[in-house]
Formats: sequence, C-alpha cells, structure tokens
Amino acid sequence: MNKYIKTKSDLPLGASYNDKTDEVEFRLESKSASDVVLCIFKKPVGDIPFLEINMQKTEDIFYASVKKKKVFKYGKTFWYAYRVFGKNFPKSREYKPGSDIGFVSRLTSDGDRFNPNKLAYDPYSIELSHCPSSVSSDMTAFRSGGGKYLLDNAKIAPKTAFKIIKEQKIRTAPKRAFKDEIVAEVHVKDLTRLIKTDLRGTYKAAARFAKFIKQTGVTMVEFLPLHEFDSYADKENHWGYMSLNYFAVKKQFSSSKEPYGALYEFRGLIDEFHKNGIKVCMDVVYNHTGEAKTYGDNEDANLFSYALIDNRHYYKLAQNAHYTNHSGCGNDLNTVNKITADLIINSISFWINQGVDAFRFDLAVALMDTSSSGYAMYDKNGGMLQYFKKRLEDAGHKINLTYEDNGGVNFIAEPWMCSGAYNYQLGNFPDYFAEWNDITRDTIRAISIRPDNVNPYAIKNVIEGCPQKFSLPSRSINYVSCHDGYSLFDLNTFDKPNPETKGGFVGEMCSSYQGNKAEQDNAVRKQILILMISSGIPMIQFGDIFLHSKAGNNNSYNLDDKTNWINYKLDKRKENLSLYIKNLIKFRKENPVFSKTDYVSKIEYYYPSGAKVNDYDESYWKNNASNIICFKVNDEKCNYYIAISKDKNKIKLTLPLNSKNKKRYLIADTKKDFINLKGALHKNLYYELEPFGACIFTEK
Repeated sequence: MNKYIKTKSDLPLGASYNDKTDEVEFRLESKSASDVVLCIFKKPVGDIPFLEINMQKTEDIFYASVKKKKVFKYGKTFWYAYRVFGKNFPKSREYKPGSDIGFVSRLTSDGDRFNPNKLAYDPYSIELSHCPSSVSSDMTAFRSGGGKYLLDNAKIAPKTAFKIIKEQKIRTAPKRAFKDEIVAEVHVKDLTRLIKTDLRGTYKAAARFAKFIKQTGVTMVEFLPLHEFDSYADKENHWGYMSLNYFAVKKQFSSSKEPYGALYEFRGLIDEFHKNGIKVCMDVVYNHTGEAKTYGDNEDANLFSYALIDNRHYYKLAQNAHYTNHSGCGNDLNTVNKITADLIINSISFWINQGVDAFRFDLAVALMDTSSSGYAMYDKNGGMLQYFKKRLEDAGHKINLTYEDNGGVNFIAEPWMCSGAYNYQLGNFPDYFAEWNDITRDTIRAISIRPDNVNPYAIKNVIEGCPQKFSLPSRSINYVSCHDGYSLFDLNTFDKPNPETKGGFVGEMCSSYQGNKAEQDNAVRKQILILMISSGIPMIQFGDIFLHSKAGNNNSYNLDDKTNWINYKLDKRKENLSLYIKNLIKFRKENPVFSKTDYVSKIEYYYPSGAKVNDYDESYWKNNASNIICFKVNDEKCNYYIAISKDKNKIKLTLPLNSKNKKRYLIADTKKDFINLKGALHKNLYYELEPFGACIFTEK
C-alpha cells in the first residue's frame, strides 16, 4: 500500500489565503524600504492595477490583508506586484507612476536602488506571470540608466500569480540510503524533446518517461535548474543557472498553461517517478540570480525584484555599491544576511513539501560565506551552514546522512566558488552533505587520456572514495562527465572543442586516441567501469548512457537544440556501448558491496605477479610508470578481482588462488567488449589483460 505526502504550500512570506478571515494576506520583508504600495491586476500584461494598497509596516515586514471578494473580483486568479520606496526615492504624496517626484538618486553609496517606476514581483512567488525578455528583449523597460529610470513598466512587468492552491497527494519516495543511489543528471526538456509525443519537453512527458528511466538502472534523477528563469535573456540560457525566483517552477516546461499548472504538473512528475522507484533531485542556484546585471555604468542595472525590494541585503556589494562576482555570473547573493538566508531555507522547505527528495547546490561554497563585504571569505565552520540543518529540522524536515535512509532529504554540494578566499572546499562540508568530487573526475579521465600523469596511489584513492578528503566514502559523488564540459562520448572523441560550436573551455582534458574507434570505445567502457566499482555515489549524465554527442561542444549552456536534446536512436556502435554501460550499472546494483560503508576494509591489493602489494612500497604506489592496479574484494557472499591497466602492452596477470569450493568467473573485460553478469567460467590461474584494458572477475 502506497503512502502519500500532502503538498503543503504555506509560506511565512508572500501571499496566502486565510480561510478563517476569508482574506488574502500579503507579507513582504525589507529592512531598507520606507514604503510599499501593493498593486493588484486582473491580468498580467496590458492593464493598470485595479486595486492599490499602501502596506503597513511592523519592524521589517510590510503587510496587508484584503477580502477575498475584492482581489478575486475578475476570476479565480489575480496578479500582483509592488512599488517600493526608500532612501534614494522616498514616497511623496504627489508621486505618480512614471515621474521623478521624490527622486533623490539612482543608487546610494550603501547600495539602495529603490525605484517605484519599476514593479517588483514577490520573492516568494509560487508562479511568475512571464519572464522579462518576453516583453522587453533588450531589457529597456527594466533598466535604471539614463531616461529609462523614469519609464513606468507596470503594464508589462512580470507579476506574481495568485490563486488558492490545491493540495495533491504524492507517493513518498522508496526507502533507500543515498549511498545506494545511481544518479543521472539531465535537463528536463532535453530528456524528452526528441521522443514522439505532442508533450515532448514537458514535465508530463518526463513523468511518462519514468518507466524507461527505470529500465536503465538509474535510481535518482538530478534535474538541471527548474526554478523560473528567463530562457531568452542575455544571448539565451538553456540550462537555467540564472534563477529569477526560488519558489516558482519554470512554466515553459509545462504542457498546461493554466495558472499554477506548471506546479501541479511538476508534482505529478514526482508522483510518477516515486511510483517507479526513482527519486528526484533539484539542482538549485542559491549563489546568484538572473537579475542585477549592470551595463557598464553601475547605476544602470536590471531591476526585477530583489534589487528593488532590498538591494543591499539580498546582494553582496563591493566598494561604491558594485555587485560582487565571486559566482562568475554577474552578482552574488548575500547569504550572510538573514533576509537571504531565510529565503534559501524557506525555498528548500517549500520544495521538500512538494515531494523533492534531494538538492544539488550549485557553487555551494556560497553557503559558507562569512563576509558581507566585497571580499568573500569562506569558512567551513561559518556562514549559514552553522544553522542550516537545525532550521530545516525545526521546520519539521528530516535530513538524511549519506549512509542511511530515515525518510528524509539528501543534500549535494558543488564544493567550490569561482573566486574568493578559500573558495575550494572539497571534503569540508558537514557530514549530511555529499559532494561532487572533481579529484575522481580528473583521475578517471587521466587513466585513459593522460596515463603518464597517473600512478596507482591516485587510482587507489579513487577506488577508496578519497578517504583523506571525506569522513565517509558515501559522501563522494563520483563522475566522469557532467553538464559542464564534454559529454562522455565527446570526451573520448575530440582532441579539443569543436571550433564551430559556441562556448567551450579549451584546456579541458579530452582525447580522440588518434581517431581509433576501438580505443575510444575501450576508454568509455573503462571509465564507467571504474566509476561503478569505486566507493562513493556514482553519477552519470543520462545522455551519456546513450553516448549522446554535442559535436565537441563543452559549454552548451545556451543551446536549446539537438546539441543538448538526447537522441535515443543509436547506431550499432553506440547501441553496444549503451548496453555495456547499462550492464555496469546493473552490476553495481546487484553487487552492493561497492556501496557498503566498510567496502574499503574488504580490499587487498596485488602485483600482477599475484603477490600482495606492500602498503609502504612507494616505488610502486607513487611511480607513474607503474601501469596497473589489481585488487581483490573479500565479501561474505562473493569475492571479486579487478585489474585496471594503463599500459600500452599486454600484461599477464597471476590471479589469487580460489577460495575453497569456489570458482572464478569473468564478468567484464573492457578491451574485449565483453560483459556477462552471470560470468564466464575461468579455470586458468592466469589471465592476459590487453593494453589499456580493465577487467572484473567474481569468485563464487
């Protein structure tokens, strides 16, 4: 019998319906604003407000309560936004929209950007009416420079949609510890854009695709950002790492165009994924926003919401009130400030209530920031991480450790920022976080692509889950490729980024193996094999299971086309590779020793001769000319022998003697394109491993 969760949607700020008073209550937080006018519209574009209310203020909260019949005068949905006044533009009794009455300056020295001529949507919006570029492609209507400052954008500005929300029952996720997950990263549109359905590219299509995903062995899908973002701003943005709002799901990916239709459809996706045993992870961007872009002159900025409501508390500001840019994306959220920390925690709480099982935090070191100035300082014992877990638990949420499942939520950190003091923090997050492990990524790649740069100790480090970095191996998210960079296929097909594609990082590790397809295919098989036998949580791009190629583009963030859309029609070569990858995923799932917390204690290392390796033999471990690592895993039910070679010559392996009454079976050899999960009986004490190959034996 399925258990369900109810999709609570009550928020401490924003708009909510109080059924006891039959009123809609509005709450907006701003430490710096002096006055706020609530503007209510009967439609999102083309009208002036039919109701305007001067909000009251208690401490830092502006509030208003309006009878239900007044706000729902024209239907079941209304739209609202705020005109916000402050130090640089105080409210005058004579003020009229589009005028400079009361105007003092565009920007104060401490960072206020108040401008009542630009409407602000609610930071706690559950849905935005539309995105800025859809009504002003060059952002003229939202900019604060020159004469643009006086342009009243009330008729076209994005607004918060409000209707009385319907609860939905959603199946709870299956009981499964995070250490046992097989994670697949994917963009929700790319997942189904090329399948034959009129719903392709939507949440509903993705929901219908759940059974297919399950067949690949994937147990958790990590969706690229789903918070509302503007797809067509700033030379297009497909991946979505420029959030406009942290409570609204992106409407463009919904087949329903009704108000709140996107949210209901997203809930349906989660329900269907849970039904198929798949958990849902959201990639969230709480380090910068898609607002706050400046145009040379610091006074000329895009103003959508946060900057209009409380610029100096939502954003980090440097000297002369310039936006800091440690995210590399134009601005930084001021996570040190309570108003922003509350926003982040309330957002996570909201999505947990919608059934989301896990969160991957983009540039998560932002949560460690201890400085509200322009000089970012990251401290693993500081920032909002000091109270992050407690605040969520106080809100009634369970937080899972990576090795257990108490029915709670899991967190994944991208453990770096683009700049700032101590901006690389791999292994330094609290123990309830797993972390993307770039050491694993780079080492697995180098074993194939730059073998002369790798020694057995580095490979051992990956196999054992980087124990010098992580308190638990289950905290390491292991991967070979992700959305940033080449696809798995392209990583082993190109020597450098394709010059005909947009974007790209020229220095990224890759190889074509001089065009030798057999070597390319072996590299793919070996990289995934190492991924699946290493301690930690394996992550793969969903498209990589089908050897998706982006034609050598290694930064396709802005391409909403076949560069990113996953093609499931495979030629014979890719079909064979895809089956190999799926079988390696299945092998890991069927052999849980590789995800056990005590996996490392079961490993014994061997020389190719069959003798055990001395732990202190640095002439072997630290020698880049040592071209093979061999090890045995002694488990209760089954023993395993694995060898990984980076040698250009064949290597004769002397296998460890069989245990009493047990036989040895060959499961996989990457160079021979052989994989058989039942195993092929191997009676010989020796095995010849082909150049650059990797193999797995079981003993049972």
